[in-house]
Amino acid sequence: MENKQEILQKLTGIHSSRKSYYTELNTLVEEMKKKNKQLEVINELTKIQVNATWPEVSHSIASSLSQLFCFQRFALTLVKGPTFSSYVSACREGKWHCQTLTQQLLPGSPPQVGDVEERLRDSFPGFRFLSVALRSHLNQTFGFLTLLLDAGQPGNPEERILFSQIAEHVGVSVENIMLYQDVSEKVKIEAQLIQSAKMAAVGEMAAGIAHELNSPLTAILGNSQLLLREFQSGPLHPLLKDIHQCGVRCKKIIQNLLTFSRQEEYQFECLSINELIHDVLSLIGYQITVSGITITKELTASPLFFRGSRHQIEQILINLLLNARDALVGTPAPAIVLKTFSAEQEGIAYAAFSITDNGQGIPPDHLSQIFQPFFTTKTSTKGTGLGLSVSLGIAQAHGGQLLARSQVGHFSTFTLLLPLVIPEEIADANQACIDRR
Repeated sequence: MENKQEILQKLTGIHSSRKSYYTELNTLVEEMKKKNKQLEVINELTKIQVNATWPEVSHSIASSLSQLFCFQRFALTLVKGPTFSSYVSACREGKWHCQTLTQQLLPGSPPQVGDVEERLRDSFPGFRFLSVALRSHLNQTFGFLTLLLDAGQPGNPEERILFSQIAEHVGVSVENIMLYQDVSEKVKIEAQLIQSAKMAAVGEMAAGIAHELNSPLTAILGNSQLLLREFQSGPLHPLLKDIHQCGVRCKKIIQNLLTFSRQEEYQFECLSINELIHDVLSLIGYQITVSGITITKELTASPLFFRGSRHQIEQILINLLLNARDALVGTPAPAIVLKTFSAEQEGIAYAAFSITDNGQGIPPDHLSQIFQPFFTTKTSTKGTGLGLSVSLGIAQAHGGQLLARSQVGHFSTFTLLLPLVIPEEIADANQACIDRR
């Protein structure tokens, strides 16, 4: 009986049909999983932050694509006018690293996939390239996505089709980021114009006040000097000496105020960061210490020189000091520490200044936005959100950087880096500057 049943199953092909059914079902399930993964990756690529930098965008796209493709490097290439900028990402030890390549297009020639691959091949020989163009809603090419594959890795038509489909979605995200950057640049320029107008008004007012104070101050200094000659000893001498010294200090403050308000002082000169700190503290140090804040200076013994605009760098230092003061409201034992030191980043030597307060710190979600124009956590009567944005622009115009780090509940530190000028270079370039010091 069992043999008969076995013969019937073989003749009717029940086992073979069942096996074929399960094979097809498994294939269908795997295909659905694959399609589902592709949709997940596309969904990830539509969520790129519009305020991300281009290396961050390249990292994000490469990380998502690595779930679908096997590649060695990924390049996001953007075309702005006659310039190609390629942001090439590679994963090393679990971390993405980006290399930026910038090249010029031939005038009048529209960007082509072959142009991108040719330029990448010069820097990364020995790879096979899979590239697709990014097109705007007006069907204009503004960039490219490129996978750098092993030369021995065979081509796959389905891989190219999928990559083209993904590029359509990535193109929308990248175009949004470019639009955001254009708008942000315009907002930043408007912020700088507003701040410049405010500083011009403050400078004009400060100059007027300084000139008004100079006349009575001249009388105070002159009369105190005459009295000191008359009373070179006796009980009145210490009092007269104190009056004269206070008058000299007021005169120095007025001179600094005039220098700060003088708008024509925008030409670059060699400056000492330590000297600028002393000048700024003579202007606003009192209004900070009168609030009960302790200011500690840890300045280098030898001066650190840089080339820049005295007025603009003083503006940065004043902004940072006033921000630190505002951050210490309600803090027990409020303190500010000012430091100067030499630093090096990516082979460039900097004259560095840092200001640290022991306030409540800056939340991480705010820390990434503090340099954006009009962003502020202060009340409308306390700030406009322009100070740090303008300060960052000034630092970058000097070839420097303005960095921030903070720990909530503990501290905030802002560091200004300005390209260091060696004394020998100063002597060669501007001997008069050294003589003045």
